[in-house]
Amino acid sequence: MVGYCGFEDGISKLKQVTRCDHHAIQCYIVGVISGAVPHRFLIAVHTLVDFHYLTQAPIFTDHSLYRLMNALQLFHNNKDAVMQAGVRDTWEIPKLKLLQSVVSNIQHSGPVIQWSADATEHAHVQEVKVPAQLSNNQNYYDQITCYLDHSDKCFCFDVTTYFETHREGNPSEDDDNLEEEDDIELDFNNCSLHDHMNLPHLPLNYFVIANALACDSIPNALKPHCTFSNITTTFHLATKPSLHMTIDDAAILFKLPDLCPVIGEFLQCAQNHLNHPVSGVMSQDLCYPLPFNRIQIWYKIHIQQFLYHKAQDIDALQTLRALPPSGDHPHGLYDMVILSPSPDSDWPQQGIEGHVVAQLRLIFHPLDTDYFATYIQCFYVIMQLGNLGNVHPITGMHLLRRAMKSSVERLRSVVPISHICSPIHLIPEFDKEAHSCLTRESSCEFSNDFWLNKYWSKELYHTLSPLRL
Repeated sequence: MVGYCGFEDGISKLKQVTRCDHHAIQCYIVGVISGAVPHRFLIAVHTLVDFHYLTQAPIFTDHSLYRLMNALQLFHNNKDAVMQAGVRDTWEIPKLKLLQSVVSNIQHSGPVIQWSADATEHAHVQEVKVPAQLSNNQNYYDQITCYLDHSDKCFCFDVTTYFETHREGNPSEDDDNLEEEDDIELDFNNCSLHDHMNLPHLPLNYFVIANALACDSIPNALKPHCTFSNITTTFHLATKPSLHMTIDDAAILFKLPDLCPVIGEFLQCAQNHLNHPVSGVMSQDLCYPLPFNRIQIWYKIHIQQFLYHKAQDIDALQTLRALPPSGDHPHGLYDMVILSPSPDSDWPQQGIEGHVVAQLRLIFHPLDTDYFATYIQCFYVIMQLGNLGNVHPITGMHLLRRAMKSSVERLRSVVPISHICSPIHLIPEFDKEAHSCLTRESSCEFSNDFWLNKYWSKELYHTLSPLRL
């Protein structure tokens, strides 16, 4: 997850844009241009992106349809700001006009996401791309036409011979297979057209594994278990850690000079059954005597969650990383997460309310203990008075600021891994122009203000939207 997709020559001159490029632009564009364009320009962009995300929901209610219409109306109310900025000369775009019919189509035909263009896309491959590969790249249209003509004649010949064989009363083995297939009844009430056309790839359910380990249903499993879960999230660590070293060596490698006292604070809370200070504020700066000196360290951890709209279904596995500085990554690679004060979180029902945004700096396990913990550095949400959910009125996203204990010292803490609720993504707040020294690798490390990027995924979008479905 760490890092950003880069377009060296910008996005204005992109040609033959792929789906991945569209996805990257859609994820970043609102946060990146937030300080560089007029407010109404930004509102037009983010409401249009909102419309695209809202249309992809698998379930709709009257309230969600109202949000969909409201997003489109806000776009039309502010789109003239785009023309005033000289970005476009006209809005005569056929696909833009088609957006007017999306809500009515959903009301009559159901969610858009159930329909798939895979069949027509595959037809383009079979009827155009495959014949083109068989040609000599000369007289292209004539050769394509000839190929399709021959294919059609072969198909007609196969159909004719099949009926002729069937008429003579000599059914083949294929006929028996067809009769067996005819006996299969499809339950159209419990599946959509998309389900019939696409065989789903079901991810491995780590919730089942974690529950089996917790109940000691898997004999001879290594302890402490590297797969465990809370109410909403499952965590999976590799059986073999990435590193095994002393706390002092880890503090030097990961550039965490206060690692020892922060771990001591964590142990005191754990032993006294107290809530961990996920705000990052330590009660005191004493170096507690630790009952251990060595820790196991992982560079990454896998997490799995339930889907937002279908709470009974699991999402694909996601990976969080906390890599120390190296030659290839001089500032390290550290992912962002949302944390809960306790493992029994109400995420995602209440969104970010009551939770903490933090950056993973170290994932570790103290030897001879049952604790899996993470060293974090915290962010706080900048209050937006008068706006629902503390979202920024122009971007529709939360604005965060790095929490500092002093002008140079960041607020930090150690909390159990089980307090992690979800991976998230942050975009630095560049204002009117990004500093020339910032790069994809360093922009997160040297920035103080960030946008909580709800457009990173559809699941995160619905969770962080101020008016949730």
